[in-house]
Amino acid sequence: MSFDVGDLLGGKYTLVRLLGRGSAGEVWEAEHTLVERRVAIKILHRELADDAEIYGRFIAEARAAGRLMHPNVAGVFDLGDQDGAPFMVMELCDGELLSTVIEERGAVGVGYACELIAQVLAALEAAHGLGIVHRDLKPGNIIVVHPRPDQPLTKVLDFGIAKGVHPDGMAPEETGRIFGTPSYMAPEQALGESVDHRADLYATGAILYELLTGRPPFEGASALDVIATVIRRPPKPLRTYAPQVPAELELVVRRALAKDRRQRQQSAAEMLRAIAPFIAAAPAASHDHRTIPPLPLVSRPASPEAAPPPSAARPLLQLVADSTLPPPPEPDR
Repeated sequence: MSFDVGDLLGGKYTLVRLLGRGSAGEVWEAEHTLVERRVAIKILHRELADDAEIYGRFIAEARAAGRLMHPNVAGVFDLGDQDGAPFMVMELCDGELLSTVIEERGAVGVGYACELIAQVLAALEAAHGLGIVHRDLKPGNIIVVHPRPDQPLTKVLDFGIAKGVHPDGMAPEETGRIFGTPSYMAPEQALGESVDHRADLYATGAILYELLTGRPPFEGASALDVIATVIRRPPKPLRTYAPQVPAELELVVRRALAKDRRQRQQSAAEMLRAIAPFIAAAPAASHDHRTIPPLPLVSRPASPEAAPPPSAARPLLQLVADSTLPPPPEPDR
Protein backbone atom coordinates (compact mmCIF):
# COMPACT_ATOMS: atom_id res chain seq x y z
CA MET A 1 0.00 0.00 0.00
CA SER A 2 1.43 3.38 -1.03
CA PHE A 3 0.46 6.82 0.18
CA ASP A 4 -1.42 9.45 -1.81
CA VAL A 5 -2.12 13.17 -1.67
CA GLY A 6 -4.74 13.82 0.97
CA ASP A 7 -3.92 10.82 3.16
CA LEU A 8 -3.94 11.54 6.89
CA LEU A 9 -0.99 10.28 8.95
CA GLY A 10 -1.09 10.01 12.70
CA GLY A 11 -4.52 11.60 12.71
CA LYS A 12 -3.12 15.09 12.12
CA TYR A 13 -0.74 15.30 9.12
CA THR A 14 -2.31 15.63 5.65
CA LEU A 15 -0.03 14.69 2.76
CA VAL A 16 0.23 17.56 0.25
CA ARG A 17 3.00 16.77 -2.23
CA LEU A 18 5.49 13.96 -2.86
CA LEU A 19 9.01 15.36 -2.64
CA GLY A 20 11.05 12.23 -3.23
CA ARG A 21 10.92 8.46 -3.39
CA GLY A 22 13.72 5.93 -2.96
CA SER A 23 14.37 2.30 -2.20
CA ALA A 24 13.91 2.91 1.52
CA GLY A 25 10.91 5.19 1.61
CA GLU A 26 9.26 8.45 0.62
CA VAL A 27 9.47 12.09 1.64
CA TRP A 28 6.30 14.18 1.54
CA GLU A 29 5.36 17.76 2.15
CA ALA A 30 2.47 17.71 4.60
CA GLU A 31 0.35 20.05 6.68
CA HIS A 32 -0.47 19.78 10.36
CA THR A 33 -4.26 19.92 10.28
CA LEU A 34 -4.61 21.71 13.63
CA VAL A 35 -1.98 24.45 13.39
CA GLU A 36 -1.76 24.57 9.56
CA ARG A 37 2.02 24.27 9.63
CA ARG A 38 3.84 22.84 6.61
CA VAL A 39 6.30 20.07 7.45
CA ALA A 40 8.26 17.32 5.71
CA ILE A 41 7.40 13.71 6.51
CA LYS A 42 9.83 10.89 5.88
CA ILE A 43 8.05 7.51 5.63
CA LEU A 44 9.93 4.22 5.84
CA HIS A 45 8.63 1.44 3.59
CA ARG A 46 6.56 -1.05 5.56
CA GLU A 47 8.63 -4.03 4.41
CA LEU A 48 11.77 -2.41 5.86
CA ALA A 49 10.24 -1.66 9.23
CA ASP A 50 10.88 -5.26 10.32
CA ASP A 51 14.60 -4.92 9.60
CA ALA A 52 16.02 -4.08 13.02
CA GLU A 53 19.11 -2.34 11.62
CA ILE A 54 17.26 -0.12 9.14
CA TYR A 55 14.58 0.71 11.67
CA GLY A 56 17.32 1.47 14.21
CA ARG A 57 18.94 3.95 11.83
CA PHE A 58 15.57 5.58 11.23
CA ILE A 59 15.00 6.06 14.96
CA ALA A 60 18.63 7.15 15.46
CA GLU A 61 18.20 9.94 12.93
CA ALA A 62 15.12 11.24 14.70
CA ARG A 63 16.74 10.88 18.11
CA ALA A 64 19.87 12.81 17.06
CA ALA A 65 18.02 15.72 15.46
CA GLY A 66 15.55 15.82 18.34
CA ARG A 67 18.36 16.06 20.90
CA LEU A 68 20.29 18.70 18.97
CA MET A 69 17.59 21.33 18.40
CA HIS A 70 20.14 23.48 16.53
CA PRO A 71 19.41 26.04 13.78
CA ASN A 72 21.90 24.32 11.46
CA VAL A 73 20.31 20.88 11.88
CA ALA A 74 17.05 19.93 10.15
CA GLY A 75 14.68 19.58 13.07
CA VAL A 76 12.57 16.51 13.85
CA PHE A 77 9.30 17.22 15.64
CA ASP A 78 7.45 13.92 15.88
CA LEU A 79 7.53 10.19 15.25
CA GLY A 80 4.64 7.94 14.37
CA ASP A 81 3.42 4.83 12.63
CA GLN A 82 0.78 4.59 9.94
CA ASP A 83 -0.49 1.09 9.26
CA GLY A 84 2.93 -0.43 9.89
CA ALA A 85 4.92 2.30 8.10
CA PRO A 86 7.07 4.33 10.55
CA PHE A 87 7.31 8.05 9.80
CA MET A 88 9.11 11.07 11.18
CA VAL A 89 7.90 14.65 10.98
CA MET A 90 10.66 17.06 10.04
CA GLU A 91 11.32 20.70 9.38
CA LEU A 92 10.44 21.57 5.78
CA CYS A 93 13.64 22.93 4.20
CA ASP A 94 12.95 24.70 0.93
CA GLY A 95 16.37 24.79 -0.67
CA GLU A 96 19.04 22.83 -2.51
CA LEU A 97 21.20 19.95 -1.45
CA LEU A 98 24.82 21.07 -1.34
CA SER A 99 25.63 18.28 -3.80
CA THR A 100 23.28 20.00 -6.28
CA VAL A 101 24.96 23.35 -5.68
CA ILE A 102 28.36 21.85 -6.53
CA GLU A 103 27.05 19.84 -9.48
CA GLU A 104 25.38 22.83 -11.08
CA ARG A 105 27.90 25.51 -10.17
CA GLY A 106 31.26 23.96 -9.35
CA ALA A 107 33.55 26.04 -7.14
CA VAL A 108 31.51 28.64 -5.25
CA GLY A 109 34.18 31.09 -4.10
CA VAL A 110 36.11 31.49 -0.88
CA GLY A 111 33.68 33.65 1.10
CA TYR A 112 30.55 31.66 0.28
CA ALA A 113 32.28 28.31 0.82
CA CYS A 114 33.62 29.31 4.22
CA GLU A 115 30.23 30.74 5.26
CA LEU A 116 28.54 27.43 4.48
CA ILE A 117 31.22 25.39 6.22
CA ALA A 118 31.20 27.67 9.28
CA GLN A 119 27.52 26.82 9.75
CA VAL A 120 28.19 23.10 9.31
CA LEU A 121 30.89 23.38 11.96
CA ALA A 122 28.46 25.12 14.30
CA ALA A 123 26.12 22.14 13.94
CA LEU A 124 28.99 19.71 14.53
CA GLU A 125 30.14 21.59 17.63
CA ALA A 126 26.67 21.13 19.10
CA ALA A 127 26.50 17.47 18.07
CA HIS A 128 29.96 16.60 19.35
CA GLY A 129 29.12 18.32 22.65
CA LEU A 130 26.36 15.74 23.07
CA GLY A 131 28.63 12.84 22.08
CA ILE A 132 27.07 12.51 18.61
CA VAL A 133 29.37 11.80 15.64
CA HIS A 134 27.59 12.10 12.28
CA ARG A 135 29.92 9.70 10.37
CA ASP A 136 28.34 10.34 6.96
CA LEU A 137 28.80 14.06 6.46
CA LYS A 138 28.81 14.87 2.73
CA PRO A 139 27.27 17.41 0.32
CA GLY A 140 24.25 15.14 -0.16
CA ASN A 141 23.51 15.36 3.58
CA ILE A 142 23.58 19.16 3.75
CA ILE A 143 20.82 21.41 2.44
CA VAL A 144 21.18 25.15 1.74
CA VAL A 145 18.20 27.46 2.19
CA HIS A 146 18.08 31.23 1.88
CA PRO A 147 15.99 33.17 4.40
CA ARG A 148 17.22 36.23 2.48
CA PRO A 149 18.91 36.32 -0.93
CA ASP A 150 22.25 37.28 0.64
CA GLN A 151 21.93 35.00 3.67
CA PRO A 152 22.58 31.28 3.12
CA LEU A 153 21.54 28.93 5.88
CA THR A 154 22.84 25.35 5.98
CA LYS A 155 20.99 22.44 7.54
CA VAL A 156 22.75 19.15 8.29
CA LEU A 157 20.59 16.10 7.51
CA ASP A 158 20.52 12.35 8.00
CA PHE A 159 22.00 11.16 11.29
CA GLY A 160 20.96 7.60 10.41
CA ILE A 161 24.41 6.09 11.01
CA ALA A 162 25.49 8.55 13.67
CA LYS A 163 27.49 7.30 16.61
CA GLY A 164 26.15 8.03 20.08
CA VAL A 165 22.40 8.00 19.39
CA HIS A 166 21.39 4.35 19.01
CA PRO A 167 18.90 3.16 21.61
CA ASP A 168 20.97 0.12 22.58
CA GLY A 169 24.20 2.09 22.73
CA MET A 170 25.67 0.06 19.87
CA ALA A 171 27.14 1.93 16.93
CA PRO A 172 26.75 0.24 13.51
CA GLU A 173 30.53 -0.01 13.19
CA GLU A 174 30.51 -2.61 15.96
CA THR A 175 28.89 -5.06 13.54
CA GLY A 176 32.24 -5.23 11.71
CA ARG A 177 31.13 -3.39 8.59
CA ILE A 178 32.22 -0.06 7.16
CA PHE A 179 29.73 2.79 6.93
CA GLY A 180 30.08 6.10 5.15
CA THR A 181 30.78 7.61 1.74
CA PRO A 182 34.28 6.96 0.33
CA SER A 183 35.19 10.48 -0.88
CA TYR A 184 34.43 11.98 2.55
CA MET A 185 35.47 9.08 4.76
CA ALA A 186 38.39 9.52 7.14
CA PRO A 187 41.19 6.95 6.76
CA GLU A 188 40.47 5.37 10.15
CA GLN A 189 36.83 5.00 9.12
CA ALA A 190 37.82 3.44 5.80
CA LEU A 191 39.98 0.94 7.69
CA GLY A 192 37.05 -0.10 9.87
CA GLU A 193 38.56 1.37 13.02
CA SER A 194 36.60 3.13 15.74
CA VAL A 195 35.95 6.78 14.92
CA ASP A 196 35.46 9.90 16.98
CA HIS A 197 34.47 13.50 16.26
CA ARG A 198 37.65 14.06 14.24
CA ALA A 199 36.21 11.88 11.45
CA ASP A 200 33.51 14.54 11.01
CA LEU A 201 36.19 17.24 10.83
CA TYR A 202 37.94 15.27 8.10
CA ALA A 203 34.67 15.06 6.14
CA THR A 204 34.16 18.80 6.62
CA GLY A 205 37.62 19.43 5.19
CA ALA A 206 36.79 17.25 2.19
CA ILE A 207 33.56 19.19 1.59
CA LEU A 208 35.39 22.53 1.85
CA TYR A 209 37.99 21.25 -0.64
CA GLU A 210 35.17 20.43 -3.05
CA LEU A 211 33.41 23.77 -2.56
CA LEU A 212 36.65 25.58 -3.35
CA THR A 213 37.71 23.47 -6.34
CA GLY A 214 34.49 21.99 -7.72
CA ARG A 215 35.80 18.46 -7.27
CA PRO A 216 36.22 16.07 -4.32
CA PRO A 217 39.72 15.54 -2.91
CA PHE A 218 39.68 11.83 -3.79
CA GLU A 219 38.27 10.21 -6.91
CA GLY A 220 38.46 6.77 -8.48
CA ALA A 221 36.81 4.34 -10.87
CA SER A 222 35.16 2.50 -7.98
CA ALA A 223 34.46 2.84 -4.27
CA LEU A 224 37.44 0.57 -3.55
CA ASP A 225 39.72 2.77 -5.65
CA VAL A 226 38.63 5.82 -3.70
CA ILE A 227 39.09 4.06 -0.37
CA ALA A 228 42.59 2.94 -1.34
CA THR A 229 43.48 6.54 -2.21
CA VAL A 230 41.99 7.88 1.01
CA ILE A 231 44.10 5.43 3.02
CA ARG A 232 47.38 5.72 1.12
CA ARG A 233 47.76 9.07 -0.64
CA PRO A 234 47.38 12.77 0.15
CA PRO A 235 44.94 14.79 -1.95
CA LYS A 236 46.31 16.86 -4.81
CA PRO A 237 47.18 20.35 -3.53
CA LEU A 238 44.00 22.40 -3.48
CA ARG A 239 45.54 25.39 -5.25
CA THR A 240 46.42 23.19 -8.22
CA TYR A 241 42.74 23.51 -9.15
CA ALA A 242 41.96 26.82 -7.44
CA PRO A 243 45.05 29.06 -7.40
CA GLN A 244 42.99 32.02 -6.18
CA VAL A 245 42.41 30.35 -2.80
CA PRO A 246 44.66 31.89 -0.12
CA ALA A 247 47.60 29.70 0.85
CA GLU A 248 46.58 30.02 4.52
CA LEU A 249 43.15 28.53 3.78
CA GLU A 250 44.74 25.69 1.83
CA LEU A 251 46.74 24.87 4.96
CA VAL A 252 43.52 24.71 7.00
CA VAL A 253 42.04 22.22 4.53
CA ARG A 254 45.24 20.20 4.33
CA ARG A 255 45.33 19.87 8.10
CA ALA A 256 41.69 18.76 8.22
CA LEU A 257 42.54 16.04 5.68
CA ALA A 258 45.53 14.68 7.61
CA LYS A 259 45.69 10.87 7.63
CA ASP A 260 46.55 10.88 11.33
CA ARG A 261 43.59 12.23 13.30
CA ARG A 262 45.99 13.67 15.90
CA GLN A 263 47.30 16.08 13.26
CA ARG A 264 43.87 17.49 12.36
CA GLN A 265 42.05 20.27 14.11
CA GLN A 266 40.92 18.76 17.38
CA SER A 267 37.48 20.33 17.59
CA ALA A 268 34.84 21.94 15.40
CA ALA A 269 35.40 25.19 17.30
CA GLU A 270 39.11 25.13 16.44
CA MET A 271 38.39 24.58 12.75
CA LEU A 272 35.75 27.30 12.80
CA ARG A 273 38.25 29.79 14.22
CA ALA A 274 40.69 28.85 11.46
CA ILE A 275 38.27 29.57 8.59
CA ALA A 276 36.55 32.60 10.17
CA PRO A 277 38.96 35.15 8.64
CA PHE A 278 38.05 33.94 5.14
CA ILE A 279 34.27 34.22 5.43
CA ALA A 280 34.37 37.88 4.39
CA ALA A 281 36.91 37.22 1.64
CA ALA A 282 34.21 37.70 -1.00
CA PRO A 283 31.55 40.45 -0.89
CA ALA A 284 28.21 39.13 0.34
CA ALA A 285 26.39 41.18 -2.27
CA SER A 286 28.29 39.68 -5.19
CA HIS A 287 26.10 37.58 -7.47
CA ASP A 288 29.02 35.20 -7.82
CA HIS A 289 28.82 34.22 -4.16
CA ARG A 290 25.15 33.97 -3.31
CA THR A 291 21.96 32.39 -4.50
CA ILE A 292 19.12 34.62 -5.68
CA PRO A 293 15.70 32.96 -5.78
CA PRO A 294 14.32 31.35 -7.77
CA LEU A 295 16.73 28.47 -7.39
CA PRO A 296 18.83 26.81 -8.72
CA LEU A 297 22.09 28.67 -8.61
CA VAL A 298 23.60 30.16 -11.72
CA SER A 299 25.27 27.26 -13.48
CA ARG A 300 29.00 27.26 -14.01
CA PRO A 301 30.39 27.58 -17.54
CA ALA A 302 31.19 24.17 -18.96
CA SER A 303 32.41 22.71 -22.17
CA PRO A 304 29.93 20.36 -23.89
CA GLU A 305 31.90 17.30 -22.90
CA ALA A 306 32.15 18.47 -19.29
CA ALA A 307 28.54 19.50 -18.87
CA PRO A 308 26.61 17.28 -16.46
CA PRO A 309 23.60 15.47 -17.86
CA PRO A 310 20.17 16.90 -17.05
CA SER A 311 19.07 15.53 -13.70
CA ALA A 312 15.70 14.36 -12.56
CA ALA A 313 13.89 16.04 -9.71
CA ARG A 314 15.86 15.53 -6.52
CA PRO A 315 14.38 14.72 -3.12
CA LEU A 316 14.31 17.64 -0.75
CA LEU A 317 15.47 15.43 2.09
CA GLN A 318 17.62 12.34 1.96
CA LEU A 319 16.05 8.93 2.53
CA VAL A 320 17.50 6.22 4.69
CA ALA A 321 19.97 4.27 2.57
CA ASP A 322 22.30 1.34 3.05
CA SER A 323 25.74 2.89 3.40
CA THR A 324 27.55 -0.39 3.89
CA LEU A 325 30.71 -0.73 1.84
CA PRO A 326 32.87 -3.73 1.01
CA PRO A 327 36.00 -4.29 3.13
CA PRO A 328 38.84 -1.89 2.33
CA PRO A 329 42.03 -3.03 0.61
CA GLU A 330 44.97 -3.92 2.74
CA PRO A 331 47.20 -0.85 3.21
CA ASP A 332 50.72 -0.90 1.80
CA ARG A 333 53.24 -2.34 4.18
